[in-house]
Amino acid sequence: MMIIGNPMIFRQYPLDRAIRMLTEFGYQGVELWAPQIAVCKTDPLRRQLADFIRSLGLTLTGVNAADAAYFSALSSPVDVDTVVAELKRDIDLVHTLGGDYLLTWEGRKPAGVSRTELFGWVLDSTVEIFRRMVTYAQANNVRLFIEVHPYTLGIELDFLIQLYDRVDNAAFGITYDCCHFGVGLPDGYIEAIYRLGHRIKQVHFSDSDKVSSELHFAPGSGTLDLAGIVAALKAIQFQGPMMLDLWLYPFPEEGSRSGVAYLQEVWG
Repeated sequence: MMIIGNPMIFRQYPLDRAIRMLTEFGYQGVELWAPQIAVCKTDPLRRQLADFIRSLGLTLTGVNAADAAYFSALSSPVDVDTVVAELKRDIDLVHTLGGDYLLTWEGRKPAGVSRTELFGWVLDSTVEIFRRMVTYAQANNVRLFIEVHPYTLGIELDFLIQLYDRVDNAAFGITYDCCHFGVGLPDGYIEAIYRLGHRIKQVHFSDSDKVSSELHFAPGSGTLDLAGIVAALKAIQFQGPMMLDLWLYPFPEEGSRSGVAYLQEVWG
């Protein structure tokens, strides 16, 4: 299995140095972070970036644009067109780079909505967004993944499963982030893997203290049952992209060194 890294963990360095560092720790693929590559303001510069990545022997897998301001919480069905327009721009970005997928999210729960509204217009509008976007993505040879966070709609698994099943497209999938599910479902993060099953198309692998929402610990430095997570992923026959996620971990070099070795051991 290819082990993917994201240069955002080395964001204090210039972009080219951050990407080159991934090779030093044994990463094989690159998932780019949209804010970090905003310095590449034209398509020719983006293509230069893609060429540079491939010149290092790395595979450019996709772009992470989750938590984008344009897709926060829907206020009404009227917001659908705005979200769609912005997602198209990010899909175009992935296409220009020659990547495989765009990683976005499904948005936060709108303030004050009832459960009836949540499984009514909110779900309907979210389904509409992703039905339209996955069709557009497919036409550009791009897949569309959603990264659930502890505070987003999909952490309620009934909502997430209905969303996936209603979009019903092979180019659409769920990203299982160990940290996010560990924080959002501290007593059910492994069971979530079994419930989601084939719907999981990508994994962001990390450890967690099951408290800190965005702090992705290196494997073995938190409190998650990593062996249980690995066993569950193998039980559902997960074979998609696997990224070692060290976002906000204060020791990204040591975390990369130990984390890549861990993933090589358990997935080798």
